Amino acid sequence: MSHNIRIKEVGFFGGNDVRLSGELYMTEDLDEKLKAPAIVLCQGLSGEKHKVLPLVATAFASAGYVVLAFDYGGCGQSEDRRNRPYLFPAERVEDALCAIAYAAQLPCVDLKRIGLYGISYGGPVAIYAAAYERRVKCVTVVSGPGNGPDLLASLMEKFEWEQLLKAIEEDRACRVTTGQSKLVPITQVIKFPKSFWERYALLDSSNESESLPTNTGNTQAPMLSLESADAMMRLLPKTVVHMVSPRPILFVHGEKDDVAKIELARELYEKGDPPKEFVALPDMDHIDLDTGEGLNRQVALSLQWFDRHLK
Repeated sequence: MSHNIRIKEVGFFGGNDVRLSGELYMTEDLDEKLKAPAIVLCQGLSGEKHKVLPLVATAFASAGYVVLAFDYGGCGQSEDRRNRPYLFPAERVEDALCAIAYAAQLPCVDLKRIGLYGISYGGPVAIYAAAYERRVKCVTVVSGPGNGPDLLASLMEKFEWEQLLKAIEEDRACRVTTGQSKLVPITQVIKFPKSFWERYALLDSSNESESLPTNTGNTQAPMLSLESADAMMRLLPKTVVHMVSPRPILFVHGEKDDVAKIELARELYEKGDPPKEFVALPDMDHIDLDTGEGLNRQVALSLQWFDRHLK
């Protein structure tokens, strides 16, 4: 069934009073008097709502949900906490909590029926937010990685991992005396495998994958501060995933995910308490779940989960 979807640009304050840019998706015929269930979308590494999430949001809104997508602070059209580029997962969790609070006070939203959807690096963000926010009634994590050190180390040779750890330690020492952090290509922190780049090159648009942030400056590769890498090491969803229970949590993952490896996702799943479910999609990698048939399948699975627990 097709629906006319209304998209409304909104703004609200995230952590540290940073103004965040958001978009609300809902059907034109939504009866605000009846109050609809809502889903807040937590973006992946890029942090930008225009990558992949419009397709997800439109599908969820067509099914009768009020959907909120937003840019994290320092990403897309949101304001900055410091000079870009940077990535502080704890700040993204704060932004997600603020997004939930914003959605909960909308006249058209039933605050007893709010779900969270996190894709890729947004998966751990959604888990943290759900652990802290009791108004979240269920969660879906798509292609989500495990703990920060596990994710980064799994993509590197041992000597590369040791080099990164040393660089982070040296940068931390530099920051306490100069207040400055070194910028490095993001690939020095996250060693995307060759298979990822081969698939990425075949995409019709950069909006089809949320895995890379928008290019910053005049460099060929997106950059990232080593302070951000330090902060990414402290993202430890395995320590809080049990706190989501008794709210149901669904994990959807490609069996051939070459970025967030499925064994790390399964370890995270095992740390959670019921009710929970893990769905592995055969022959699917990380980008597959961002585009085409893989995107359709993970959205359909997510919708089934939300319908079961929010409707």
